[in-house]
Amino acid sequence: MAKEPLDEDDAFKGLDPTWTYKPYEPSQNPNVKRNKRVVARRYYSTKGEKWVVPNKITIPESKLEITFTRSSGAGGQNVNKVNTQAVVRFHVMSADWIPQEVRGRICQTVGNRINKEGYITIACQEHRTQIQNRKTVMDKIQDIVLQNYPRPKERKMRKGISKKGKAINKEQKRLQSRVKDNRKKVDF
Repeated sequence: MAKEPLDEDDAFKGLDPTWTYKPYEPSQNPNVKRNKRVVARRYYSTKGEKWVVPNKITIPESKLEITFTRSSGAGGQNVNKVNTQAVVRFHVMSADWIPQEVRGRICQTVGNRINKEGYITIACQEHRTQIQNRKTVMDKIQDIVLQNYPRPKERKMRKGISKKGKAINKEQKRLQSRVKDNRKKVDF
């Protein structure tokens, strides 16, 4: 009484497939590239271009949101009564007083200070007066902008060994040759 082997078709008669095989079909347009991040064009400093980095910039206070809050930390009764901490907020990408490429560099370098909406927040509570804290915050903004103003230098990869490296290698080879010459037998 040997049982006959069942056909595959008989085994799966009552089951409906949960998926169907669909072979891979590449896109019709070979020039379409997917999953590529859109990266802004990066400007490099070149000798031919006239990109001038200013010594000082004027920050329009009308374009900034300046608020004052109570400072934290030690300070006696004064800290509990007076709003001395200066907080400045502005939208980086819509700040038309900063060039577009500088705004992009600011977003890259100081990205941890920028929130999801694109606002950068800078605060200062170092001094006991609003005026001093406000001035310090404006100096911080100016430092951030001026640090990101110069274009990064385009790095050129060196090919081969440098002249200095060649000279060092030649000198080492000469010294090693002298050491080996001293190991030879001496004729009297």
